Amino acid sequence: MTIRSFATAFLLAGSTLLGSVASALEPDAVDAKFQAVTVLTPVTESGELQPLKQAGLVAFFSTLAADLFAEQWRKRTGDNGEFRVAPLALTQFEAAFLAAREADPNLTKSYVPDPAQIPAVVGLQMQQGVELEQARSLAQQKPFVLCPDPLVRITQTADGNTSTIVPCAFTFTSMALLVNRSNQGAQSPTVLKAYSLEEMVQFLTEQSGEDARNLTIASPIDQPAAQAASDSSD
Repeated sequence: MTIRSFATAFLLAGSTLLGSVASALEPDAVDAKFQAVTVLTPVTESGELQPLKQAGLVAFFSTLAADLFAEQWRKRTGDNGEFRVAPLALTQFEAAFLAAREADPNLTKSYVPDPAQIPAVVGLQMQQGVELEQARSLAQQKPFVLCPDPLVRITQTADGNTSTIVPCAFTFTSMALLVNRSNQGAQSPTVLKAYSLEEMVQFLTEQSGEDARNLTIASPIDQPAAQAASDSSD
């Protein structure tokens, strides 16, 4: 099961991202956009995904998110044992959740966004017309992908081959720097916007054109950092 299948159930009818809609990427191509997105998730000592009481399966979008959650979890449960996490592709996390829910229909899942990104996400949502309290609630409950608007196209040449990428990311700093560079000498300024995972999936599912095909989403967690986080929880 792909993240597209997961997210489609939550799409808002008529909601669009960055322009008009038309038939665009196939499900596998949409799924591929998220395969490089790594999250951390609680696991047993043997490496099996471990649902948590009242939280279900949990995906952390930064090592800080995992560390703070583990600290609060120990205080709440009184369990001072290890809190082991492991890196997992977001698509694998979603597939594992759907498979586990077949055996336990009451199983839930939780996203824990990077706390360091919350202030920026709140501010960007408010610039997009979201009320303060709602923006805070959403930023604390789910991760947001940050993209320039209009999208920025970067041409790369390697080994004589030229390619174009359209970058988005979960981190504010990298995208803010990109926007600042693109605005140097620009007649029409580029701004930064925050989009939920569901909105990103909808864009990729419905938006035709090269921007959707070339869009890349930088992972919030790289594999070396993810492995270090896993090791430090032992």
